[in-house]
Amino acid sequence: MTDNDAVPRRRGRIGRRVGLAALALVVAAAILGTVFVIFRLPAPSTALADPPRGELLADGAEGEWQVGGFTVRLDTALHITHPDAAAAVWETVPGEAFLNAADADAQFVDDLGLVRVSDHQTTAWADQHVVSATADPDGSLLLSGTFDDDLIWEMRLTERAPGRLDAAVSVDPAANRLYLSAALEADEGVHGLGAQSAGWDLRGDRIPLIPREQGIGRGEQPLSFLVDLAASSAGGQDTTYLPSAVNVTDRARSLVYRGDAISSVDLRPDDRMIWEVWDDRAEFSLTAAATPAEAVAIQSEWIGAAEPAPAWTSTGMIAGIQGGTEEVRAKVGTLQEAGVPLAAVWLQDWVGRRTTDFGERLQWNWELDEEQYPGWDELVADLEEQGIRVLTYVNPSLSVDSGAAAAERGGRDLYAEAAAAGYLARDEDGAVIDADQHGFTAATVDLSNPDAREWFAQVIADEVAGAGASGWMADFAEGPPLDAVLAGGSGADWRVQWPVLWQQVNERALELAGLTDDGFVWHRSGGTVSAGAADALWLGDQTQDWSRTDGLASTVTLTQALSASGMAQVHGDIGGYTSVELPVIPDVVRDDELVLRWAEASLLQPVFRTHEGNRPAFSSQPAEDAVLAARLADLTRVFVALAPERERLAAQGPLAGAVQHPWMLDSTADLNGGADDELQLGPDVLLAPVLTAGANTVEVAFPPGRWQNIWTGEVFGDDSSVIRANVDAQLGRPALFVRAGTAAANDLAGFAAD
Repeated sequence: MTDNDAVPRRRGRIGRRVGLAALALVVAAAILGTVFVIFRLPAPSTALADPPRGELLADGAEGEWQVGGFTVRLDTALHITHPDAAAAVWETVPGEAFLNAADADAQFVDDLGLVRVSDHQTTAWADQHVVSATADPDGSLLLSGTFDDDLIWEMRLTERAPGRLDAAVSVDPAANRLYLSAALEADEGVHGLGAQSAGWDLRGDRIPLIPREQGIGRGEQPLSFLVDLAASSAGGQDTTYLPSAVNVTDRARSLVYRGDAISSVDLRPDDRMIWEVWDDRAEFSLTAAATPAEAVAIQSEWIGAAEPAPAWTSTGMIAGIQGGTEEVRAKVGTLQEAGVPLAAVWLQDWVGRRTTDFGERLQWNWELDEEQYPGWDELVADLEEQGIRVLTYVNPSLSVDSGAAAAERGGRDLYAEAAAAGYLARDEDGAVIDADQHGFTAATVDLSNPDAREWFAQVIADEVAGAGASGWMADFAEGPPLDAVLAGGSGADWRVQWPVLWQQVNERALELAGLTDDGFVWHRSGGTVSAGAADALWLGDQTQDWSRTDGLASTVTLTQALSASGMAQVHGDIGGYTSVELPVIPDVVRDDELVLRWAEASLLQPVFRTHEGNRPAFSSQPAEDAVLAARLADLTRVFVALAPERERLAAQGPLAGAVQHPWMLDSTADLNGGADDELQLGPDVLLAPVLTAGANTVEVAFPPGRWQNIWTGEVFGDDSSVIRANVDAQLGRPALFVRAGTAAANDLAGFAAD
């Protein structure tokens, strides 16, 4: 979670004695951790039944039809082509059913937001009979038939937009799971599907699209094993705050589920992808595209695309600091004396703190705590005079004791207001669900209720924006308790669309506060249409380490996956969030090197924002270290120098400024799999971040072209092919390149002279 979980402030290494029992646990953990690594055992977060397999029997319905610009042919398989596509838009495995159904029962366990899912089939229908194919006057094609000569199914194909074919599928309501498959080549990679860190190519994995806590470590051993022992909260590579159905393959194909039911994509077979949807009906979109970027752009027409962040966010760093009025003034002073350009300060503890066994947390009653921040208005005004905006924090839950404490000092008790109006999620007996939040309880505002959404939007406008904030972090919102009784149904029914409802609440709050044009709100959770519903998204709560599962290296993969999902306005916490102290391994906590390397990896993002983390007393803090702040100032100036390039790209459309895998911009085969640790901003800016502790060089795969090192002026690359080179990347001087002779090269020319 992103709410501050700091322990009482201390400095230095935590001393400890390890007795015989602890030593035994060390040995056991090492052995079990080794087993996890060797066998790559997945975290037990999702157990789904295997999709059914059966035959395809056309039963005399074979033929060829035209659906808009698409040609549909049915024989031993389904083939759909389009003259603008690089490959068949949709083809299925010959002789095998491309649509199946099942009836199943799901069980959920909610470990403080990390939802564990188990699904068990009771009946499956495998063989697919196509009984009829009818071309309708509206230009659509209706295919229909039965499963196992029993259940009825239908699929209507319609060209809804240029280059986009929609498939509306329904099965008999006796089934509550449907499975739709598309053939893939054995080496055809699949990319996207939201904030996925398992790898750039997701083939070989099964990806559940369920917003939930991502967990700590996410498979990094022995950390994840120990975290699960302590708190059942390690998660895995299949858990994420921000799933999306949008994906694209190496052959520029894209088959995307459009609905709000729980779903998953099975990429384990070597010859197909299989969409599983927990409903008896679903709609999918397919694209006719010549390039991967074009496929994502076609899907973007219906998922939406966020506009770039306000221009002021590119004028400097957004410093995540806290501690009260005087401490914030001191930290701002440290950063300014070090020469850090500041766009804003983000003060998440503006609502006050609470002390729990887990550490220091926030009060969840969304109004200013003047005891924590005396002279707040003067602080905001002083910062504004210096061109520094104030950002705050809110989430969609309310705590009963926070509200009561606010009422005692003459403020608003938001919990009491929401409870009296019937705006809180309840159990089957009608009691408000006060869920455990690591040391206190809180209730979820029922976002399925339009009146509750409007009330909460007004609260945010009045209290959060009304306190002088130019924006805020809109945290949590992965979903309500799954067994909650809501105005619109059950918590499970609303799980997938919950993050989008929260984004709509915050968009409405910006409107009510008059901040639509100049306000900035960023979200952790999301879904497919969050690409357009959210102003901005962040990568989640990474561990303060270098790992590919959940640390610095994972942020590159997450950024690539999100951009391949049509999500352009994405950034992360510089330095990571989660620090862990466990009794049998060294503390997981960031040092100066990790902070700086994380900042380097964040240079191309639309926002450059730091976070103190959950245990700020033990982790490196730029706002408390003049030397580190000065080094971060140098990198912030690079971020600022890239603002004109972001502006030029924004003028080309909302997706043009996405930070991408280089292959998405130049589908040269050698980049796919060869540049998986690199990021590109538009066609002219390339970054190869250092992702290993102690390294001072990095291998770079240069896309075709002439690439100039911004620090040395040295030019690398070839106009006709991908060139690889080992490049110097001393700490504070990342491997950042601009295409020679471009406007971006002119913008960054001054750094070569430093």
